[in-house]
Formats: sequence, structure tokens, C-alpha cells
Amino acid sequence: MTSSSKPVKLRAHHLICLHFFHGEGYNPEFITNLRELIRRATAGDEITVQFGPDDVCEMCSYLRSGKCSYGKGADAEIREMDRTALALLQIETGSRVQWSDMKKKIPEIFGLWSQPYCRMCDWRKACEKDAYFRMLYNLSGMNRKHCEIDFDEIQKAMEDISRDSFEYFLDRETGEIIPFSEELLQEVQSKLYACDSEEIEDDIEYIEYDEEPEELPDWMEDEVELALEILLDEEGRYVRVPERSNAAAYESMAKFIGTLENPLLGEELTAALNGKGAFRRFKDVLVGHPKERKRWHGYNAKEMKKEIIGWLQSIGIEAAS
Repeated sequence: MTSSSKPVKLRAHHLICLHFFHGEGYNPEFITNLRELIRRATAGDEITVQFGPDDVCEMCSYLRSGKCSYGKGADAEIREMDRTALALLQIETGSRVQWSDMKKKIPEIFGLWSQPYCRMCDWRKACEKDAYFRMLYNLSGMNRKHCEIDFDEIQKAMEDISRDSFEYFLDRETGEIIPFSEELLQEVQSKLYACDSEEIEDDIEYIEYDEEPEELPDWMEDEVELALEILLDEEGRYVRVPERSNAAAYESMAKFIGTLENPLLGEELTAALNGKGAFRRFKDVLVGHPKERKRWHGYNAKEMKKEIIGWLQSIGIEAAS
């Protein structure tokens, strides 16, 4: 021990969570005590592992008769957290440990810890102010959204490469694919941007429209409102569904040809891949071969699913493979 002969008493879950302390707590006294305990621990004071109230809890206004009264069932939940922390850290109640040794274990156990406890924790916002927590949280994949994904709808949207009639957006909250006609989007965009604006003073902006906006039919109002929500989205809820790349489509067709047992059909499909419009010619050839055409649809759907999962992961959404 370095700065005190008395060990710091900490319960197991505090040996994980306190590594992300960022100066917040229930009251000034609680925060001051917490700072001092962390200072002593990081300085090398020995830590005794508690099961139940520790030196942190002693200054907490929610401690009643040796139990946590933060909410209904809180004490039982916290004790369960301690049991999990003991197992993950591979320590026992009553053992003596060092803060530095516990810190070394955090990266390897964080994914298992954050899944059941960090996601719904009331203190998560405070922990997110800590750069170390954010890094581990991102690496663990806990920042990814989980929603029901309709792969068929995304495939249809991605394979509409021309986008001359519709544009498609994914609602990251619900997984829904929202199609909008180009005509509707252009109408909404024109109403948003076809105006004169003049900045006056500092941050004040007055917008004057050239003319009164035309009234829309009742049936269009909901669509226009949603289109506006998407176009003005600043939170990242809505993401435009990208077109499938020509390279990916070509690769899938070429790989499918390699699975054919009919060499003549293979040669015909290979020839179809030469030049512009290959995808259309490829499908036209398969029209005369119903069995292989059906097999192609299944093969292409599997290839597309891999591409869709990769795209979803790139925008922070987990989807089952």
C-alpha cells in the first residue's frame, strides 16, 4: 500500500464501472468520496473485494439498512451484477486485488459485461463522456441497432439501379423500407429550397416565399410530411438505400455460371455478360430455362443477402445472416 494502511473496500461491479467515472454522482459529497477512492486505488492502495455495501455505497443517500433503495428490487439486481463481475474478473469476495490488474481485464470482458448491463443503465450517459468507454463500447458492437430487416424489400430497392421512378430509404429504427416517387421528392425539395433568404444580424434568418404554397390533396399530406421528415433528418434515422454496384451484380452472375452443368447455357450466359445491359440479357437468356432461372433467383438472393448484411453493418445495424 502507498498512501493509506487501510484497504479500499469495493464491490465487484464497481471494479468494472468505476474505470469510466467522469465526475458525476448523486451529490457533491458522494462525488468527492468517489474521487478520493479512485485516487487511492490508482495510486496503488490495496483493494478488498466486497459483496454488499462498500466504501462507495457508504456515502450514497440510497443506502438503507445495508441495502440499496434506489428502486424496487435494486439491491437484488446489484448483487446479481456483483456475482457476474466476480465471475468475469475471476476474483472472489474477500480477496485483495490491485486497480491496475483489474483495468487490464476490462477490454477482454467488456463485451460480456456491456450486453446485459450497460445498454439500459441509468449511468450510461455519464460513462459515454469517457473516451475509453466509448472506444470499448464501439469495439464491442453495442452501438449497433437491432431491428427487423426485410431482405427482399432491400434487395428490390438495391436492384432498382436506374432510380428513374422511385427513391428508397431505410428507417433505422423500424427496419422499414420507404419508397418515394421521384415526383414527390422533387415537389417537396422545391418547396424547401425555392425561396429567397436573407440573413439579418447574427443567427436570425428570415425566409420569404415567392408565392403561397399550393394546397396538396389530402391523400398526399401524410406522404409529404414523411418526405419532409426524411429530408430534414439530422439524427441519422433514415438512410438512403444504395443501388447495387455493377461489379457486385456481374460477380454474382459470373459465379452462377460456374455452377452450371449445361456447358451450352454457360457459354450463352457468358456471352450475355459482354457489354452494356448485361444484367438484362442474362435474365432474358434464363427465360428459356425455367429450372435454371428459378435456381438463379435463389442463388442471387443469397449473394444479395451477404451484400445487404455488409451494408447494414457499415451503417451500424446488426442483422442475422
